[in-house]
Amino acid sequence: MLKWVEIDLKTLAGNARAIKRALRPGVSFMAVVKADGYGHGAAEVSRAALAGGADCLGVLTADEGARLRASFPRTPIHLLAPSLPEEAPAIVKAALVPTADSLPFIKALDRAAKKTASYTLDIDLGLGRWGVKPADAERFLAAALALKKARPCAVSAHLAYRPPQNMTEAEEKLSSFSALAGRLRALAPGLQAHAANSAIFADFPHWQLDLVRIGNLLYGIYPTDVYKKRRQGPPLPGLGRPWQFYARIISVREVKKGESLGYAGEFTAPRAMRLATIPAGYSDGLTMEPTENRIRLTAGFRYWGVINGKKAFFTGKTGIAHTLLDVTAIPEARPGTPVALHVRRTAAKLPRVYK
Repeated sequence: MLKWVEIDLKTLAGNARAIKRALRPGVSFMAVVKADGYGHGAAEVSRAALAGGADCLGVLTADEGARLRASFPRTPIHLLAPSLPEEAPAIVKAALVPTADSLPFIKALDRAAKKTASYTLDIDLGLGRWGVKPADAERFLAAALALKKARPCAVSAHLAYRPPQNMTEAEEKLSSFSALAGRLRALAPGLQAHAANSAIFADFPHWQLDLVRIGNLLYGIYPTDVYKKRRQGPPLPGLGRPWQFYARIISVREVKKGESLGYAGEFTAPRAMRLATIPAGYSDGLTMEPTENRIRLTAGFRYWGVINGKKAFFTGKTGIAHTLLDVTAIPEARPGTPVALHVRRTAAKLPRVYK
């Protein structure tokens, strides 16, 4: 293979165990495997996460949930975004737990259900994507409870929290959400409450509530650096990165100082260089930002691949399917040598090799 992704399922399971250990007693752990498990493979990630202690799975759409149901017939699978009323029969057939914020959908779920069909009532705390306004939540739930088969099992929210810009606002909203969940339980006893994604879980561990929805941390991605400012270390020490993208060098050539490269000579070699070509570009998720040419206006930032632990910096502008790397200081680089690269995980449609 010229390019592929290696995914370490042992690391994924270890991350799930670390998350599980950080939960307070009685708190459930939803492994978020939307977008094909953040590009890792939804079924494979789900299997590793459940082995590591996850209690249920979370995706966005009914289609995603139905595909997972085929592999996990008894695992609770939640939909984290609202569905349309016409999707209710498929949701019932696959025994999924949808998110609801409209009475027309809940009524459709009630009609489609042969027995009790659970759903999560979502509250809009300011993100503005969907959800019932907090002021309307009690009245909305009271109307929904008139239905017999569609029954609420939880109340959820997703905060517009961006670490560390609005921590005070987030704390206030989490407190008000918890209070609202208490009032809703008076109408529907037993409702679970959840608002913690990876960032909330890391920065507000006292707001785990009844369940946490963890995506980024499961994949070894810390979505916040607030813990650094507090000098407390990472919220979950030792999380590993299970993903690594590789592309093999397909060409190596020597260029002279002053030689122009790329379309319209967009890059001029500042010195004699040894350059390698890899068959990976921005269609695979690499950056589209160009390398600065001869005049450097700022300290700038340079992207790179890694060969035997050594940085091979991008040269010129990344193409749709090819990138040049400076391997002048890496004499062992030759055609066939693998290069480790950083890419957006959900962007790459590449062969997966599971370890």
